[in-house]
Amino acid sequence: MDDSPDNDAVTHEARRRAGAPATPAPRAGASGGLRASLWQFVRFCVVGGSGVVVNLLVFTFVLLVWLLVSGHIHSAGGLASAAHGLMVKRNTQGVPAAAAYVANAAGFIVSVMTNYYLNRHWTFRSTKDVAGELPKFFTVSVIAYGGQLAIFWALREQAHLAPIPSQLIAIVFVMPINFVANKLWSFR
Repeated sequence: MDDSPDNDAVTHEARRRAGAPATPAPRAGASGGLRASLWQFVRFCVVGGSGVVVNLLVFTFVLLVWLLVSGHIHSAGGLASAAHGLMVKRNTQGVPAAAAYVANAAGFIVSVMTNYYLNRHWTFRSTKDVAGELPKFFTVSVIAYGGQLAIFWALREQAHLAPIPSQLIAIVFVMPINFVANKLWSFR
């Protein structure tokens, strides 16, 4: 059965013409709510995927700027080599831990703002007051960021993975927790 708003409008019009009550009968069981939550999670994952792209772009940009400013990049070839190193090398020369964490925080902040906007308007379709929602969303995001940062640290410092894979794995790990907290608190 198609649950799109267009189908509901057609059903509503057909009922009106037939003289039936204008509102459709409620669905039996919890499958409608479960299906809606599943689609909401899919939309959340799509928004999260866009947030990952934003996060990784900002993260990479900050690290490349660091390498440029600190004198580790001298040419276009050096820029390409540095970008490659951020993706696959475990030991990225010229990137101190502090720079990686600053880049991590910058990626987090920018992606939180884009994710809030997209989740508010598309995932949860909220019309509530931003002043009430944004602090909750940001709180959930900061808590999730704490978990993401711990995972990033473990992968980067203990497992010696390259910065970008460490960032990606850490982001993916906290996504389900982030969804549940936002669904049950931020956008309720």
